[in-house]
Amino acid sequence: MSMTKFRGDVVQAVPLIEGQINVGAGTYEAKGLIHADVDCTITLPYPSGVATVNLLEGEDRGYVGEFTVTSGTVTYA
Repeated sequence: MSMTKFRGDVVQAVPLIEGQINVGAGTYEAKGLIHADVDCTITLPYPSGVATVNLLEGEDRGYVGEFTVTSGTVTYA
């Protein structure tokens, strides 16, 4: 999920897909990217347990799989 600037630089872009914009508490399925709309906390399930990740407003993380928003809002694709 990237776009290219006119100079050829790659920039991260979050597609705006209905139902995946500014979502709050709940469990979702990311196909490649999670973007923090505001400061938030998400959890990621791992075979060995659950990882808690804090994201600051504007941060992006590449991720594929199920995740849970426990606070704040995210946009994902």
